[in-house]
Amino acid sequence: MIIKRKESRQSDIDELSSLLKLNLPEDKKFFIERDLKLLRSGEKGEKDSTYYIDFDFGSSQNWAVIHDLRLEFEDRVAQIDHLLIGRFFEFYVLETKNFAYALKITNDGEFLSSYNNKYYGIPSPIEQNRRHIVLLEKVIKARNIMPTRLGIQISPVFRSFIFISPESIVIRPSKEHFDTSMVIKADTLRSLIDKESDKITMSGVIGLGKLSSSETVMDVARKLVKLHKPIKVDYKSKFGITDKTELKSARVESPPTDNKETVSVLLCPKCGAEMVLRTAKKGSRAGSQFWGCSKYPKCDATKSYEVNKIGLTHN
Repeated sequence: MIIKRKESRQSDIDELSSLLKLNLPEDKKFFIERDLKLLRSGEKGEKDSTYYIDFDFGSSQNWAVIHDLRLEFEDRVAQIDHLLIGRFFEFYVLETKNFAYALKITNDGEFLSSYNNKYYGIPSPIEQNRRHIVLLEKVIKARNIMPTRLGIQISPVFRSFIFISPESIVIRPSKEHFDTSMVIKADTLRSLIDKESDKITMSGVIGLGKLSSSETVMDVARKLVKLHKPIKVDYKSKFGITDKTELKSARVESPPTDNKETVSVLLCPKCGAEMVLRTAKKGSRAGSQFWGCSKYPKCDATKSYEVNKIGLTHN
């Protein structure tokens, strides 16, 4: 049963796309484009993973399905892509990675991603998921999430898997060098869990009375979801884009005229609307020009203006 669905990141994609339209320095654009690419890639990867998980477990009364769970504890954060909780309280923590090309895992456990026929080192998703599980376990203990049986609190069993696209190519080392069995194709999860369930049944766990009711499992999942802490990324602060930066980057050069002057278009520092050139009609500055907000009188923001040999300048 699906307890929590994935939250859309479309608003983040839209915001990053709008920032790219500004005339920002190349280094800022590089980092924005990188984040946008990773975000779009991640959205696709998680969408594919979500499909396989929901298809096999979404309507099952034996499994609680949680997508996109963000937990905060002791100044640390765990962003869990997918979490499956079974009736034996086995917690399958799934980390989604969308590798468009080949993924190579070295004998030392280093992860390399292919791009333009070259391999580049990336953070280990295995270690990343391990840290998520450590924090998840701490949260469960600290918040008394697990139920008790005969006065003893049930202990969950955590299993870590890295979800990759069925189309991805994985180059693995031998098991003797590094175990990569937790790196699986998204479409193989059902078979893997079936094998794990068979092992649990054969080990006699059912006879020990550790099989919990569906209601109990769903209750545990809902308690975890209540701890979910969504976050909104302040991309302007992240990339050092201030109102002053936006005003400067909003200049758009028009085709050069005979006297080689340029015309600037400014955005209002208050409301963001376009500013237009106006002429003072009265007062001590009658006859002088200034920039005024096009939304006047709703917005009365102004900027001073002067003409020099180079063109239009503003302060």
